[in-house]
Amino acid sequence: MDFTRQHRAEIRGLISRVFALIGVAIAVVAALPAAAHAQSSDNSLAGSSPADGATLGTSPAIMTFTFQQPVATDEAFTVAVGCGTPAQPQSTGIPLLSDDDVTFTVEVLSPFPKGACTITWLLRDDLDQAIATDLIAFSISADTPSAAGTSTDSTVPTAASAATNSVSIGDDVEAVGSTGGSVWLGGVISTYGIMILFGAVALIAFGWPEGPLYEITQRFTFKVWMIAAGGTYIHTAALTSSLTGKSFTGSLNPFSFAQTFTEGWNGAAAIIRLIAVIASVWVAYRPETVLDDVSRPLAIAAPTVSVITLAFSRVGGNLALIGLIVMILHVVAVAVWLGGVVVVGRAVLAGPGDQDLVHAVRAYSRVSGPAILVVVITGVAETMRLDGDALFTSSHGRVLILKLIAVGVMLFVAAKARGMVRHRLSRVDHLTRRSAMRLRRVFATEATVGVVVLMFSGWLLAINPPKISLIPDREYALEIPLADEGAGFAAEVSLDPGALGLNALEVEVLSTPATIVSLRLEFDPEIGSYGRGTIQDIPLNGVGVARLGAADGLPFDVTGNWTVTLSAVFESGLSSVVTSPLAIVGEDGTVPTTSTTLALTTTIVPTETTIAGITTTDVTQATTASVVTVD
Repeated sequence: MDFTRQHRAEIRGLISRVFALIGVAIAVVAALPAAAHAQSSDNSLAGSSPADGATLGTSPAIMTFTFQQPVATDEAFTVAVGCGTPAQPQSTGIPLLSDDDVTFTVEVLSPFPKGACTITWLLRDDLDQAIATDLIAFSISADTPSAAGTSTDSTVPTAASAATNSVSIGDDVEAVGSTGGSVWLGGVISTYGIMILFGAVALIAFGWPEGPLYEITQRFTFKVWMIAAGGTYIHTAALTSSLTGKSFTGSLNPFSFAQTFTEGWNGAAAIIRLIAVIASVWVAYRPETVLDDVSRPLAIAAPTVSVITLAFSRVGGNLALIGLIVMILHVVAVAVWLGGVVVVGRAVLAGPGDQDLVHAVRAYSRVSGPAILVVVITGVAETMRLDGDALFTSSHGRVLILKLIAVGVMLFVAAKARGMVRHRLSRVDHLTRRSAMRLRRVFATEATVGVVVLMFSGWLLAINPPKISLIPDREYALEIPLADEGAGFAAEVSLDPGALGLNALEVEVLSTPATIVSLRLEFDPEIGSYGRGTIQDIPLNGVGVARLGAADGLPFDVTGNWTVTLSAVFESGLSSVVTSPLAIVGEDGTVPTTSTTLALTTTIVPTETTIAGITTTDVTQATTASVVTVD
């Protein structure tokens, strides 16, 4: 009994101690946030490099700042450096907190010049209230060799394109343009074979049911399929190499084509075209399947899909959906016209024959007339949509003119051929050798000119039309119009997300009175905010767009009211400076009172402020990120 009571007493004592420990742990945990805040509320700088009053031989590459107590993650540390008399802002990086939670490192982006320098630093809490701030004065006895003769606010942008109407290519822009000779050659061969195969299927289905009975027809359709398959495979491999960056030999592996399917309309259409051409082997080897009620849908569908995918080679510009429908009608009509003329010239008119050959030629002549009309109408519509009034002033337009000349020659030959058909075959019931040879020569000439037209079409696909922009659409949180109506200069500056941290940038020059020699963008924080401004050179020399991706974007280190200034110097010697207010919000979306809808001014906001009787300049950094452009 005594042992039992003693055992129970020990258990009660153990439970009491456990609950006491739990209570102490809860009290400690509850006190941690308050203790941490109390610890950081009176933090101070323990040491720095450079130290206050130090004299350095040359500019430091990195500055360090060590605090007495750990810095919380919700606290912000900013640094501003000015050198010379009067003080000029210096370019420094964003302060980075080390793993010890007490030391900040700041990279010196451009070496400090010889002479006296001052560091203004500020540590703020999560409510933007100052925890500690001070000045560090030091001097440099000699210029850093690499910095001699270098301006402290220079940037390293990629050179601007000399052409106007240029566009920028950043990390979010798809580079398009010429895709190489293999893409062009494969595309021409593929298109030629596909259109002839489609023309043969259409002629057999609607005007020459006796065609599959001829051995020459069977050999012809299979040879054409081999040309179409080989050209399509080369085109797909070359396009894969162009879109994915792989080598051409490596892209010959069909397993590498999977990625091409996700590379836009052009890539997806190329893969579908290859599959459809492969599926067309059945009708190419057995053209009589076009006449069978059971096999006819598949026999006609595969060549038709192959032709329709040709319309997806270029999808874009204004009225893109209407343009796609127009192009589908265009390529189908071209296939009926060009594909049919090759079939008639090479298979139907291969020699003399009975009434079925005469009926085949007549049927093609009846169908090709409306097809030619559709080709002309849709071609004019696409020319207006893609080139507009730039037909004679753009590279795409000038090549298109050459194509139109070839089409005109083809129309002339086609009219002559249809006239011969009406004259020689209107009242006969069989085809003589002499008539077959004469008609064959005319149709062969028409087909040859058609090949030239296809070559120009492939060339046009490698040139961007003037009315299709290379820049993918992108939404920006802030869009700031800037204009100097007196000088004839207008631009728009866009930012995203328009908040603390790195921001994507877009600058679009809408109009300019002359060639731009220098274009500079500057963002300045509100005086007394302890924020650091940003300077970025924009590599545009005319109307166009320049972009900077978010990964290398412009940094904003304080919220509130900022000023954006765009300065342009023109080749004529004139200059223009336009400014506008903007509001930078916090990461939580808090919006300051000032918005970007305020009236524009042409007054440069002064950046000087007074701290404890000492006049300093708010530091503005010159970014080293590259804003690049391309035609």
